[in-house]
Amino acid sequence: MKMTMGGAMQIGTLQHKEIAALRRIVTDIEEAAGRESREPFARLRNRLDGWTARVAVIGQVKAGKSSFLNAFIGQLGLLPSDVNPWTSVVTNLRINQRGDPALGASFRFFDEASWDEIVHGDPKVRRMAEEMLPGFDSSVLLRQAQEMRERAQRRLGRAYATLLGTTHDYDFLSPDLLQSYVCAGPGADEGLEAETLGRYASITREADVYLRLPEFAVPVILTDTPGVNDPFLVRDEFTCRSLDRSDIFIVVLSAHQPLTEADVALLRMLSAERAKNVIVFINRIDELEELESEIDALIEDVAARLATAIPDVAFSIHAGSAWLAELALRDDAEAQALRDETLAALTPYLQARHGHLPDSQSERLMLASGLPEVKRTLGSLIDLGAGYQQLGTIQEDLRAEVRALIALCKRERESVTQQVESAGAQRAARFLSEMRSELDALSDLGRRLDDRFEAMAAAVDRILARSSGALQQAMDATIRSFVDAQHHEIAARAPRTDVGPVTIDLVALAGRIERDVTDTYARHRAALDTALNDCLVSCAAIAGERFEGIAEGISLRELPHDEFMTMLALSRKTLTVDAITARSWAFWRRPGLDVQKTSDAMRRITLAELLPWSHKILRASNEAQAGRVLAGKERIQVILSMVEKATAERAQRLRTDSAVLAQLVADPVRAAQMVNRLQSRLEVLDRRIQLLSISDSRLSKSHLAAAA
Repeated sequence: MKMTMGGAMQIGTLQHKEIAALRRIVTDIEEAAGRESREPFARLRNRLDGWTARVAVIGQVKAGKSSFLNAFIGQLGLLPSDVNPWTSVVTNLRINQRGDPALGASFRFFDEASWDEIVHGDPKVRRMAEEMLPGFDSSVLLRQAQEMRERAQRRLGRAYATLLGTTHDYDFLSPDLLQSYVCAGPGADEGLEAETLGRYASITREADVYLRLPEFAVPVILTDTPGVNDPFLVRDEFTCRSLDRSDIFIVVLSAHQPLTEADVALLRMLSAERAKNVIVFINRIDELEELESEIDALIEDVAARLATAIPDVAFSIHAGSAWLAELALRDDAEAQALRDETLAALTPYLQARHGHLPDSQSERLMLASGLPEVKRTLGSLIDLGAGYQQLGTIQEDLRAEVRALIALCKRERESVTQQVESAGAQRAARFLSEMRSELDALSDLGRRLDDRFEAMAAAVDRILARSSGALQQAMDATIRSFVDAQHHEIAARAPRTDVGPVTIDLVALAGRIERDVTDTYARHRAALDTALNDCLVSCAAIAGERFEGIAEGISLRELPHDEFMTMLALSRKTLTVDAITARSWAFWRRPGLDVQKTSDAMRRITLAELLPWSHKILRASNEAQAGRVLAGKERIQVILSMVEKATAERAQRLRTDSAVLAQLVADPVRAAQMVNRLQSRLEVLDRRIQLLSISDSRLSKSHLAAAA
């Protein structure tokens, strides 16, 4: 990772070189392939141009995620980072993205259907609560959502009804602009009519911020997420789906309360897929009293607890302070005074921990902030970890197309060679007959390939259906078992006189759902891979009858979603159901919990809440499996498309050359001209095969930049 001007390290330099090398190879292939064969490589170029490192920053409210991100990208104050308010909207920092504006922002609002679900809740659950809890006021269930709606109406006035489903786009960027759309928190309701803070936050679904930052050598999307303990939970589904799309996670912990049980559950879920990487950053070390003695113990404690809780994963753990990084970047008079004071206390720590002191105050503060270490780790993961695996999929797809094209060119060369040998008058008729026979054979081969592919597609659809049914059944059984077990918790409360709402902690349930998802996915992924691989082998054998080596470079390596776990499993944290007293809903008159009725009510209402939640998890799993299957099918279809192309080429040649060949007996001059044309065609094919083989050899290297 090299240093840019000003001493800042550049993130993703090796990956930048790999992308540039792969782009050069694609250009060389397109030039060698000929106009008629360029389409697959143009699609791969588009995928390459769309390559992006997806990094999500996640943690609990007040851990300092937004402050960390501001310092990380060197944009002080851009994202709202005060204790009040906090970020309540998924915010994507789109850095150096092709096709994006150089600067600006876009804010998407909930559409009417999504907003209605948020505001009114599930009508089935509400009706059930009213039926089972005598005297139950449904407004209790909807109070938070109603308050949110009223807040939005007060803030937005007449525009409220027209904003849903729309987008606000800006060609400029400022902290005030972001605060209007992504902030929420205590105190934000004061002076609503005049206050712009959080004006649109209630109805904002997602925010995109466009930046050009030279410190990033590759396109990156940095996602700032609401806190995992944010009491405003209606956006959990959107937060979790954005995390599902990320490949690298930076989990920000607070030095004052590192690694709570919620943090452990979060880290376990994030690391469930080996294709994804996690960096742990312990923030706010500047607030520790004994920095020198506490830091090592803090890191060792977090590492030991993670090793016990998640033994099969090696986490990168760093400690630092976003505030120290901000102080290093500030240039105001107050900052200078703070730097002098802070560095006096930091100097012994820096000497002990790093063994040296940088020359400038800013460099010393930045070193103490821990951000340079996080950037180096992130750069390594982009270059060699999760970020590189995404590029590996494109590289494998490109190799498959090149190998198949080489085999096609070789087969065409053989055919042209035969045609040259048959250009004499005596063999013209025979060659025409051979060409017609070959065309018939290719057509038959194409039909056999199509039949085999369709059989595989049908088998895969059956496996996908079984997988979906098995996962739904497993989750339903897990949820029902968990809910039934809560009867004992309710019974334990029966002797109490302070009968209040029953709250169910769903952390244990999330762990069981996680196992259901991972186990079911792994089992059926193996079946899907077997079906795909059997089809690949079969199609390669069929095509190999006429095109030797056509499938040599085609494999199912580097398919996406080798493993799967969705963050939706953590999106529900607790559920609360009002208790039913033994004789009357007016529990203050006659204390006493009716265990059976409360248990029955809790069971039905909780199931009504949780089963739709499991359906969202099921959809996420189905989407991942479908994405893997689609990638596998595309690899196999390379063979089918090449055979189809060869068949079309033979048919075209038969149409154009048959008349010429028929005249060769009477026109020796014409025969000689045809031989010259075919010889030229052979030279073109020989050159094309040579150039494509060179590109294929370059693609076989694990690191293209080093091989270039």
